[in-house]
Amino acid sequence: MSAGGRFEGVRAFIAARRRFLLLTHVGPDGDGLLSCIALSRYLRSLGKEATAVTEGPVPGFTASYDPEGLVRSREELLAVQDWPSRFDGILVLDTGKPSRLGKLDGPVRESGLPVAVIDHHIAEPDNFDCPSAIDTHAAAVGEMVADFLDEEGYAFGDPLIVRCLHAALVYDTGQFRYTNTSAKTMRWGARLVELGANPGEAYSIFWESHGAGSVRLMGLLMGRMKLECGGRLAWFTLGQEELDRYGVRRDETDEYISLPRGIQSVEVVAFMSEIEGGRVRISLRSKGRVEVHGVATQFGGGGHAFAAGARKRGTLEEVSRLVVDALAGQIRKTLGPDGK
Repeated sequence: MSAGGRFEGVRAFIAARRRFLLLTHVGPDGDGLLSCIALSRYLRSLGKEATAVTEGPVPGFTASYDPEGLVRSREELLAVQDWPSRFDGILVLDTGKPSRLGKLDGPVRESGLPVAVIDHHIAEPDNFDCPSAIDTHAAAVGEMVADFLDEEGYAFGDPLIVRCLHAALVYDTGQFRYTNTSAKTMRWGARLVELGANPGEAYSIFWESHGAGSVRLMGLLMGRMKLECGGRLAWFTLGQEELDRYGVRRDETDEYISLPRGIQSVEVVAFMSEIEGGRVRISLRSKGRVEVHGVATQFGGGGHAFAAGARKRGTLEEVSRLVVDALAGQIRKTLGPDGK
């Protein structure tokens, strides 16, 4: 791709500034957050300043990819009273919606700092009005960051950037298994391995590093999982009390939603969990025949056609029933009545 194209606005945004704050969506995952780390390290290699910040606690997987502590928590960021004296631009990765920044949405607006976005989700009407690179065909925002660095002529000499970008691809493609995986994604995976990434490292960190409590909690949730809509919809819930009782970090539960995909009849999986403020986190996944993005938008969320989510105020029981009913309607509209 030429020096213009999808990154033209972001490229100009970066060139004109020196001190960057990098943010990703609430509930940071292995794609958004590791992409922030990779881009932060690249910006620092240019002599610029870059700080990545999470809205909530820094996930446990971050330690393996951030030995220098580039990632800060929201509390540390909010301790800086005058953002414009510390930063002159904000880069938002893996979301284009201000509301998806959670408790950082207000401070970002109040700061008046200019924003630029790199994202691979479906654009929403309430996205930031700013320079943006949005590519819904990219398997991960990490793939987009890799493309950008490649276009900039970067030699990928920093092993941590290579590891972060490879892990971002592994995370958002489910180890290169999901329908968002393209030939280009596979080529990037191979290239990053050739550059030094260990092909098994990210899998071990994301899926083989949980505590025993996480496995026990997962067994509990799978044991009471419900099947509806003729076995085409699997759903389960998680209460805060259960999370506390088993001593499990919330980021350890992110991939629970992948397990019911192994059921042959299942087309869509929904996972609803209690979060702070009397709200429920909604995670939706499809095997690729039923789009779930539209359902997520009904609850104020968004995402991809086949992987989306939202956060809605209400009880776990109330929200779960609304989501299940909406998904059942979408499945029947797409695939026909139950039993067909």
